[in-house]
Amino acid sequence: MLDRREFFKSLAMGASAVVLLPQLVACGSKAVNADPTAGADPLAIPTRPPADWDPIAFNKARGNAGAIPESYLPSINGPDGDTQHLGKHLPYIVPVEAGQMPQGMLAIMWGDPAKGYAKHPNAPKSEENPTGHWYNSIKIRKAVDGDAEEQESAYADWPGTGEQFVVFGGGDLSEDSGKNTIYIVGLPSDVSPGDTVRIHAHCLTHGEYVDFIQV
Repeated sequence: MLDRREFFKSLAMGASAVVLLPQLVACGSKAVNADPTAGADPLAIPTRPPADWDPIAFNKARGNAGAIPESYLPSINGPDGDTQHLGKHLPYIVPVEAGQMPQGMLAIMWGDPAKGYAKHPNAPKSEENPTGHWYNSIKIRKAVDGDAEEQESAYADWPGTGEQFVVFGGGDLSEDSGKNTIYIVGLPSDVSPGDTVRIHAHCLTHGEYVDFIQV
């Protein structure tokens, strides 16, 4: 198992460039979340994926209930909403060779092209978009019932100076509208390789999205 600096040196060789070495800003807490199948709250999220888990359908329904800004609802409900808007906001793990990821860290991107999803762009604050466009909060929890630790990684700016991003495929973070940005995320201490985790993330422009992935 490599330490953090060795990992990012290795990732730089595989992805052609590292822009920033990550320094996570995160806090751990205990959290118990309601399962929407057990209640009527349309914004509740499950602690583990149901047998029929469909992240597109779930996020569309939850988005229409208030998790996604009203201005974006025509996009997610439109003919290309699943791939160009909902799928674009779902996380996936960046391929890294076995043994290279340090314990307690995860490298993720948004909008898996292998599933036909558009890649999520990122943009800094500007006069045209004073809020900017990136994920400012990523919460990860082991996908189990009951009590579990939840780890939140916060991103105050993009591309920023917080050393929380690397670029996949080389070049600068701002190239290709920031679509090659890798977010470096902290994992809860109770998560082990092979576990399924819930990712609950907030896009500054387009609201909240939830999915489950195996680490």
